[in-house]
Amino acid sequence: MKKNSEIKIIFTDIDWTILNHGHGKHVYDMKSIKALKKAQKNGVKVFISTARPHESLKLTGFFDIFKPDGMVLSNGGVIFIGDEIIYHDFMEPELVKRICEVAKKRDIVIQFVDEYDRWISAPINETAQHYFDVYFEKLPEIRGYNGENVSGVLLFCEADQDEEIIKEINHPELDVFRLFPYAIDIRHHLIRKNDGVQRVLDYYGYTGDEALAIGDDVPDVHMFLLCKNSVALGNAHPDAKKAATYVTSHIDKHGVAKALKHFNII
Repeated sequence: MKKNSEIKIIFTDIDWTILNHGHGKHVYDMKSIKALKKAQKNGVKVFISTARPHESLKLTGFFDIFKPDGMVLSNGGVIFIGDEIIYHDFMEPELVKRICEVAKKRDIVIQFVDEYDRWISAPINETAQHYFDVYFEKLPEIRGYNGENVSGVLLFCEADQDEEIIKEINHPELDVFRLFPYAIDIRHHLIRKNDGVQRVLDYYGYTGDEALAIGDDVPDVHMFLLCKNSVALGNAHPDAKKAATYVTSHIDKHGVAKALKHFNII
């Protein structure tokens, strides 16, 4: 089969795209991992594009089974080319302190994220436990905020608190994204996966016509719109399927591997 010479770089999501949470633990789709390795051997760069920070991705065991050419982490807030950070987007310390004040008043646990690490502000409560149960993650270290570089914070709270929390923080460009019923992700301004993807394309001198984006959820739509070719998993959110140029099979049926064959990358 003739290989696709148009696609030079792949950006793939992790959760429910190549990492399945449906079996009570982290289960990678190894057939799709092997397909991504074949793509690399065929000269196509493979980048991970995920909301996860570095430490969270590490704890899934990902780096033990695959070495990507780079990563767009924290939804575009931190970018790696190989092992080198080429971009990071940090929140102002005063804003982080203000968020800590608002959260402490409401007994809300916060997860802080920097370039490599993450930690939480207090022992987890029932709401936070729900989040870690869904993602099957090891609990981070408990420590306060002491002016560290923070690219984002996660507040473990119920949805009915969102409006009042945002009002109390009182920041003109605050970006808030709710993660299921268990948590909200807060940044100091709007940043999305497509912002990180564009920076990687600029780094290499590629265009969106030379990129393939793969994912399963609404945040992936932003990078779908940037790339000429895009793939939604069979288990994807309806909005992701609608935005993608190709809908592949379910993660349980090795959807990423099937997509790479569809585009003649392998």
